[in-house]
Amino acid sequence: MGRSSRLYYERAGEFNHFANIRNMGFLCKDLGIKKTKGDKMKYKKGIIIVSVLVNIILFTYVYLNVKHIKDAYSHLSFGLQGDLVQLESTIDYQIKNNWQEANMVLEKIEDIREDINYLMVTGKDSGLMSKSQENDLWNLYRYFSKYPTYTGYPNTNLNNNQKEELTKLKDDLRAVGWGMNLGYHGDWDSFSMRIDALIK
Repeated sequence: MGRSSRLYYERAGEFNHFANIRNMGFLCKDLGIKKTKGDKMKYKKGIIIVSVLVNIILFTYVYLNVKHIKDAYSHLSFGLQGDLVQLESTIDYQIKNNWQEANMVLEKIEDIREDINYLMVTGKDSGLMSKSQENDLWNLYRYFSKYPTYTGYPNTNLNNNQKEELTKLKDDLRAVGWGMNLGYHGDWDSFSMRIDALIK
């Protein structure tokens, strides 16, 4: 083989060598880009999954927290029901003692009105009171508005008609489950049912 031919093959070999290196470089570069895009997609998917999970956790927490607060508000009726039981007991005591301290009955009725007002204000300010709960409280308030108002003075005298109305109130309270030695529940559903039974 002549020198010129040998030179030709050597240069051709070098060219092919460089061409192969260049092609490998482009191939590696291409592979690198594809890998980077894949990593970015996986990263984005991971972020989305984490965001969804965080939102689910936050939503669940808020839902349970609001539900807990609403349940707590519903159980505030327990105090009002306690005063209704005490009213039944107070009327019964006055009947047995010839209404010697009738003002105690009127004072207890005033306590009930204040309890109702407190529940309504608290429920509205907090946004926890439902429309049905508001209706229950209004119905109960209107029911007790027909009875004499507490003046704060002792030795209040009641006429026979007022005594009869209060005696009937005692019987009605006991009939729906608000009386001494009678159990009652603190949940609003039970409270609402007793209100409906009382005012009808």
